[in-house]
Amino acid sequence: MEGELKPTSRLTAPSVSVNPCPVKMTTPFNLESYLSHSGKVDLTDIVFDDAAKYPLTPEEIRCLTYMMDIETHTIVYLRGILNTCAVENPRITAFLSCWAYEEYFHGQALWQFLQACGVPVDPERFKEVQKNRSFREWLEDIGASLLCKVTKHFHSAYLTWGAINELSTLEGYGALIRKTNNPILAEILKRIIRDERKHFSFYYGEARNYLQHPGAQRLTAFLLKRLWTPVGSGVKPDSEVEWIMNFIFGEEGGRQTTQNIDAAIAKLPGLGWFDLVTKMRD
Repeated sequence: MEGELKPTSRLTAPSVSVNPCPVKMTTPFNLESYLSHSGKVDLTDIVFDDAAKYPLTPEEIRCLTYMMDIETHTIVYLRGILNTCAVENPRITAFLSCWAYEEYFHGQALWQFLQACGVPVDPERFKEVQKNRSFREWLEDIGASLLCKVTKHFHSAYLTWGAINELSTLEGYGALIRKTNNPILAEILKRIIRDERKHFSFYYGEARNYLQHPGAQRLTAFLLKRLWTPVGSGVKPDSEVEWIMNFIFGEEGGRQTTQNIDAAIAKLPGLGWFDLVTKMRD
Protein backbone atom coordinates (compact mmCIF):
# COMPACT_ATOMS: atom_id res chain seq x y z
CA MET A 1 0.00 0.00 0.00
CA GLU A 2 1.38 3.41 -0.91
CA GLY A 3 2.39 5.31 2.22
CA GLU A 4 2.25 2.15 4.33
CA LEU A 5 4.35 2.11 7.50
CA LYS A 6 6.93 -0.65 7.15
CA PRO A 7 7.55 -2.71 10.29
CA THR A 8 11.28 -2.71 9.60
CA SER A 9 11.58 1.06 9.59
CA ARG A 10 11.79 3.46 12.51
CA LEU A 11 9.90 6.68 12.02
CA THR A 12 11.75 9.75 13.15
CA ALA A 13 9.77 11.49 15.86
CA PRO A 14 9.31 15.15 14.93
CA SER A 15 10.00 18.00 17.29
CA VAL A 16 6.71 19.66 18.20
CA SER A 17 7.81 22.09 20.89
CA VAL A 18 6.43 25.54 20.33
CA ASN A 19 8.38 28.73 20.51
CA PRO A 20 7.18 31.45 22.91
CA CYS A 21 4.91 32.88 20.19
CA PRO A 22 3.55 29.98 18.11
CA VAL A 23 0.84 31.98 16.37
CA LYS A 24 1.45 34.73 13.86
CA MET A 25 -0.01 37.72 15.61
CA THR A 26 -1.13 39.36 12.35
CA THR A 27 -2.74 36.29 10.76
CA PRO A 28 -6.39 35.69 11.73
CA PHE A 29 -7.68 32.16 11.92
CA ASN A 30 -9.25 31.17 8.60
CA LEU A 31 -12.49 29.69 9.85
CA GLU A 32 -13.95 29.13 6.39
CA SER A 33 -10.94 27.05 5.35
CA TYR A 34 -11.07 25.08 8.60
CA LEU A 35 -14.76 24.28 8.16
CA SER A 36 -14.18 23.20 4.57
CA HIS A 37 -11.33 20.84 5.41
CA SER A 38 -12.40 19.58 8.83
CA GLY A 39 -12.81 15.84 9.27
CA LYS A 40 -11.77 12.87 11.32
CA VAL A 41 -8.06 12.20 11.54
CA ASP A 42 -6.99 10.26 8.45
CA LEU A 43 -5.56 6.87 9.39
CA THR A 44 -6.43 5.00 6.21
CA ASP A 45 -2.79 4.20 5.43
CA ILE A 46 -1.87 3.17 8.98
CA VAL A 47 -1.22 -0.57 9.24
CA PHE A 48 -2.63 -1.20 12.70
CA ASP A 49 -1.73 -4.89 12.48
CA ASP A 50 1.91 -3.82 12.78
CA ALA A 51 1.38 -1.86 16.01
CA ALA A 52 1.99 -4.86 18.27
CA LYS A 53 5.33 -5.57 16.59
CA TYR A 54 6.85 -2.60 18.39
CA PRO A 55 7.36 -1.95 22.11
CA LEU A 56 4.77 -0.22 24.24
CA THR A 57 5.53 0.39 27.90
CA PRO A 58 3.00 0.17 30.76
CA GLU A 59 3.52 3.91 31.30
CA GLU A 60 2.67 4.62 27.69
CA ILE A 61 -0.48 2.50 27.97
CA ARG A 62 -1.52 4.39 31.10
CA CYS A 63 -0.84 7.72 29.39
CA LEU A 64 -2.71 6.76 26.22
CA THR A 65 -5.69 5.55 28.24
CA TYR A 66 -5.81 8.90 30.02
CA MET A 67 -5.61 10.78 26.73
CA MET A 68 -8.25 8.56 25.13
CA ASP A 69 -10.65 9.14 28.01
CA ILE A 70 -10.23 12.92 27.86
CA GLU A 71 -10.62 13.08 24.09
CA THR A 72 -13.86 11.07 24.19
CA HIS A 73 -15.07 13.24 27.09
CA THR A 74 -15.04 16.27 24.79
CA ILE A 75 -18.67 15.74 23.83
CA VAL A 76 -19.64 16.10 27.50
CA TYR A 77 -17.54 19.24 27.80
CA LEU A 78 -19.29 20.58 24.70
CA ARG A 79 -22.63 20.05 26.41
CA GLY A 80 -21.53 22.39 29.17
CA ILE A 81 -20.35 25.05 26.74
CA LEU A 82 -23.63 24.91 24.82
CA ASN A 83 -25.35 26.03 28.03
CA THR A 84 -23.35 29.27 28.07
CA CYS A 85 -23.39 32.47 26.07
CA ALA A 86 -20.48 31.18 23.97
CA VAL A 87 -23.01 29.80 21.49
CA GLU A 88 -24.26 33.32 20.78
CA ASN A 89 -21.11 33.87 18.74
CA PRO A 90 -21.57 32.27 15.28
CA ARG A 91 -17.82 31.82 14.79
CA ILE A 92 -17.49 29.91 18.03
CA THR A 93 -20.56 27.78 17.30
CA ALA A 94 -19.28 26.85 13.85
CA PHE A 95 -15.85 25.98 15.21
CA LEU A 96 -17.20 23.89 18.09
CA SER A 97 -19.27 21.79 15.69
CA CYS A 98 -16.14 20.57 13.91
CA TRP A 99 -13.89 20.65 16.98
CA ALA A 100 -16.00 18.14 18.92
CA TYR A 101 -16.15 15.83 15.90
CA GLU A 102 -12.38 15.86 15.44
CA GLU A 103 -11.69 15.36 19.14
CA TYR A 104 -14.02 12.38 19.26
CA PHE A 105 -12.07 10.68 16.51
CA HIS A 106 -8.80 11.42 18.28
CA GLY A 107 -10.15 9.27 21.08
CA GLN A 108 -11.22 6.62 18.59
CA ALA A 109 -7.76 6.60 17.02
CA LEU A 110 -6.12 5.98 20.39
CA TRP A 111 -8.69 3.28 21.18
CA GLN A 112 -7.99 1.56 17.86
CA PHE A 113 -4.25 1.67 18.48
CA LEU A 114 -4.56 0.20 21.98
CA GLN A 115 -6.80 -2.56 20.66
CA ALA A 116 -4.29 -3.35 17.94
CA CYS A 117 -1.58 -3.67 20.59
CA GLY A 118 -3.66 -6.17 22.52
CA VAL A 119 -4.61 -3.76 25.28
CA PRO A 120 -8.22 -4.53 26.28
CA VAL A 121 -10.52 -1.52 26.43
CA ASP A 122 -13.96 -2.02 27.91
CA PRO A 123 -16.67 -0.94 25.42
CA GLU A 124 -18.50 0.56 28.40
CA ARG A 125 -15.49 2.62 29.43
CA PHE A 126 -17.06 5.88 28.28
CA LYS A 127 -19.93 5.41 30.71
CA GLU A 128 -17.53 4.64 33.53
CA VAL A 129 -15.50 7.76 32.84
CA GLN A 130 -18.65 9.87 32.99
CA LYS A 131 -19.53 8.33 36.36
CA ASN A 132 -16.18 9.52 37.66
CA ARG A 133 -16.91 13.08 36.59
CA SER A 134 -16.35 15.13 39.72
CA PHE A 135 -18.57 17.59 41.50
CA ARG A 136 -15.97 20.23 40.65
CA GLU A 137 -16.55 19.88 36.89
CA TRP A 138 -20.31 19.99 37.35
CA LEU A 139 -19.96 23.10 39.50
CA GLU A 140 -17.76 24.77 36.88
CA ASP A 141 -20.43 24.13 34.24
CA ILE A 142 -23.05 25.79 36.42
CA GLY A 143 -20.71 28.66 37.25
CA ALA A 144 -19.90 29.28 33.60
CA SER A 145 -23.57 29.50 32.71
CA LEU A 146 -24.24 31.93 35.55
CA LEU A 147 -21.18 34.00 34.68
CA CYS A 148 -22.68 34.78 31.28
CA LYS A 149 -25.57 36.50 33.01
CA VAL A 150 -23.41 38.91 35.00
CA THR A 151 -20.61 39.83 32.60
CA LYS A 152 -20.09 40.34 28.89
CA HIS A 153 -16.49 39.10 29.17
CA PHE A 154 -17.10 35.39 29.61
CA HIS A 155 -15.81 34.67 26.10
CA SER A 156 -12.33 35.96 26.88
CA ALA A 157 -11.93 33.61 29.83
CA TYR A 158 -13.39 30.59 28.04
CA LEU A 159 -11.29 31.07 24.92
CA THR A 160 -8.08 31.66 26.87
CA TRP A 161 -8.76 28.54 28.92
CA GLY A 162 -9.25 26.63 25.68
CA ALA A 163 -5.98 27.94 24.25
CA ILE A 164 -4.04 26.83 27.33
CA ASN A 165 -5.55 23.36 27.26
CA GLU A 166 -5.10 22.84 23.52
CA LEU A 167 -1.47 23.94 23.67
CA SER A 168 -0.81 21.74 26.71
CA THR A 169 -2.46 18.82 24.91
CA LEU A 170 -0.47 19.07 21.70
CA GLU A 171 2.75 19.44 23.70
CA GLY A 172 1.73 16.38 25.69
CA TYR A 173 1.35 14.39 22.51
CA GLY A 174 4.72 15.70 21.37
CA ALA A 175 6.35 14.56 24.60
CA LEU A 176 4.89 11.08 24.14
CA ILE A 177 6.26 10.96 20.59
CA ARG A 178 9.73 11.67 21.97
CA LYS A 179 9.35 8.93 24.57
CA THR A 180 7.96 6.11 22.49
CA ASN A 181 9.82 3.53 20.42
CA ASN A 182 6.62 2.57 18.63
CA PRO A 183 6.62 4.23 15.17
CA ILE A 184 2.96 3.45 14.57
CA LEU A 185 2.02 5.38 17.69
CA ALA A 186 4.36 8.23 16.77
CA GLU A 187 2.72 8.61 13.36
CA ILE A 188 -0.81 8.56 14.79
CA LEU A 189 0.08 11.20 17.37
CA LYS A 190 1.77 13.35 14.74
CA ARG A 191 -1.48 13.42 12.77
CA ILE A 192 -3.55 14.22 15.85
CA ILE A 193 -1.19 17.10 16.62
CA ARG A 194 -2.02 18.68 13.26
CA ASP A 195 -5.63 18.97 14.38
CA GLU A 196 -4.68 20.19 17.83
CA ARG A 197 -2.58 22.98 16.33
CA LYS A 198 -5.62 24.22 14.40
CA HIS A 199 -7.73 24.08 17.54
CA PHE A 200 -5.12 26.02 19.49
CA SER A 201 -4.83 28.59 16.73
CA PHE A 202 -8.57 29.27 16.83
CA TYR A 203 -8.79 29.60 20.60
CA TYR A 204 -5.65 31.73 20.75
CA GLY A 205 -6.70 34.11 18.01
CA GLU A 206 -10.22 34.57 19.34
CA ALA A 207 -8.96 35.04 22.89
CA ARG A 208 -6.55 37.72 21.69
CA ASN A 209 -9.45 39.63 20.15
CA TYR A 210 -11.67 39.45 23.24
CA LEU A 211 -8.83 40.34 25.61
CA GLN A 212 -8.43 43.80 24.10
CA HIS A 213 -10.85 45.08 26.75
CA PRO A 214 -9.33 45.77 30.22
CA GLY A 215 -12.39 44.27 31.91
CA ALA A 216 -11.91 41.05 29.95
CA GLN A 217 -8.27 40.93 31.01
CA ARG A 218 -9.16 41.35 34.68
CA LEU A 219 -11.88 38.70 34.64
CA THR A 220 -9.72 36.21 32.74
CA ALA A 221 -6.77 36.71 35.09
CA PHE A 222 -9.03 36.35 38.13
CA LEU A 223 -10.56 33.08 36.93
CA LEU A 224 -7.32 31.54 35.72
CA LYS A 225 -5.43 32.29 38.93
CA ARG A 226 -8.16 30.75 41.06
CA LEU A 227 -9.66 27.98 38.96
CA TRP A 228 -7.37 26.76 36.19
CA THR A 229 -6.24 23.13 36.45
CA PRO A 230 -4.58 20.78 33.92
CA VAL A 231 -6.50 19.00 31.19
CA GLY A 232 -8.43 16.10 32.70
CA SER A 233 -9.03 17.61 36.13
CA GLY A 234 -12.61 17.02 37.15
CA VAL A 235 -12.76 13.87 35.03
CA LYS A 236 -9.75 12.02 36.41
CA PRO A 237 -8.74 11.65 40.07
CA ASP A 238 -6.16 14.17 41.29
CA SER A 239 -3.61 11.38 41.68
CA GLU A 240 -3.98 10.48 38.00
CA VAL A 241 -3.67 14.11 36.92
CA GLU A 242 -0.50 14.44 38.97
CA TRP A 243 0.88 11.26 37.44
CA ILE A 244 0.24 12.40 33.86
CA MET A 245 1.81 15.81 34.52
CA ASN A 246 4.90 14.09 35.90
CA PHE A 247 5.06 11.58 33.05
CA ILE A 248 4.63 14.18 30.31
CA PHE A 249 6.43 17.20 31.71
CA GLY A 250 8.65 15.67 34.39
CA GLU A 251 11.11 14.47 31.77
CA GLU A 252 14.39 16.23 31.08
CA GLY A 253 13.41 19.36 29.24
CA GLY A 254 9.85 19.17 30.54
CA ARG A 255 10.18 22.41 32.45
CA GLN A 256 11.34 24.19 29.33
CA THR A 257 8.26 22.88 27.54
CA THR A 258 5.91 24.24 30.20
CA GLN A 259 7.78 27.55 30.16
CA ASN A 260 7.24 27.71 26.40
CA ILE A 261 3.53 27.14 26.93
CA ASP A 262 3.42 29.88 29.56
CA ALA A 263 5.38 32.25 27.34
CA ALA A 264 2.92 31.74 24.47
CA ILE A 265 -0.10 32.47 26.68
CA ALA A 266 1.69 35.43 28.24
CA LYS A 267 1.72 37.06 24.79
CA LEU A 268 -2.04 37.55 25.08
CA PRO A 269 -3.21 41.02 26.17
CA GLY A 270 -3.14 41.44 29.93
CA LEU A 271 -1.63 38.01 30.62
CA GLY A 272 2.05 38.89 30.78
CA TRP A 273 2.09 37.38 34.28
CA PHE A 274 1.00 33.91 33.13
CA ASP A 275 3.11 31.05 34.52
CA LEU A 276 0.48 28.58 35.73
CA VAL A 277 1.50 25.54 33.68
CA THR A 278 5.08 25.64 34.96
CA LYS A 279 3.86 26.21 38.53
CA MET A 280 1.57 23.22 38.22
CA ARG A 281 4.39 21.15 36.75
CA ASP A 282 6.73 22.10 39.59
